[in-house]
Order: sequence, then C-alpha cells, then structure tokens
Amino acid sequence: MSRSVALLLATLLCIAAPAPVVAAESHEEAAEGRVAVAVFLGATRADERNEPTLGFEAGYRIDEHWSVGAVVERADREQDSTLLLAGVGWHPFGAGPRIQLGIGRKDPRGVEETVVRTGLAYEFELTGGWALQPYLARDFLDDEEDETVFGLYFGRNF
Repeated sequence: MSRSVALLLATLLCIAAPAPVVAAESHEEAAEGRVAVAVFLGATRADERNEPTLGFEAGYRIDEHWSVGAVVERADREQDSTLLLAGVGWHPFGAGPRIQLGIGRKDPRGVEETVVRTGLAYEFELTGGWALQPYLARDFLDDEEDETVFGLYFGRNF
C-alpha cells in the first residue's frame, strides 16, 4: 500500500471516529438517506481540450457535516484514462454545498500516477430521494499538468 493511500485511510478514520450518535433516533431513522449513488456526466479539461468523462460515485453520510465516498471515472482520450479515488466531503451548512478532498490513482497514457482532487458540488434535492449536483474539481497529478473536471452528478439517496 502506498504511503499516500495509507495516509488518506488514517485521515478518514480519524474524521469518522468522533461522529456523534443521536440516541433519540431509531436505527432505521438514523440510517435513512445516508447512502448515495450517482452517475457523473461531464468533461475533463486536459491539454487544452475537453475530453468526455463518465463516472460513478458511491458515498456514505457520516453525520450532518461529513461524508466519505469512492469515485470511478473514465475519460475518453487518445488513450483512455481511468481514475479510482477515495475521498472525504465536508458539508459546511448540512444540506447543499459540499467541499471534497480525495486521493487516488489515475492511468493516463497507460502510466499509473497518484492524483489528489479538490472539488466543489451543490446538491439539489429532487423528489423521491433523487438529487442533481453540479460539480467542479481540480486534479493535481504527479507527472502531468493539473486537470479540471466539470459536469453533473445525477443520483439517489437511500
């Protein structure tokens, strides 16, 4: 396991460990709406071009202000590029905006490298647990120019 992945896992454990538990809620009420899955449609801005990007995100809401999740994205390039990322989200006002920090691996041009992502999203809740999120992120790569990712997540909270 690389040092950066171990550092991310340790950070996530430190953040998740002190999450408060509300005794007045039943187990079902506490778990309602905490799991989310979403599909991402957007683009990755790299080398002065916008490359179509498709992704999938799964997340878990620890409490009102914190969440953890995983992302898989595929950018359509001359040589396809896949990103695998684990991250933490901070929801400063509860619902609505999310600030994201994640670390993962990306394989542009067939060479794996570490990526650190910072992102911003705003969740618009729709009916029936559905949600729409405009998303903007910046990927900081080991051996390449930084990239910008933008688009929309469409998903469901369970």
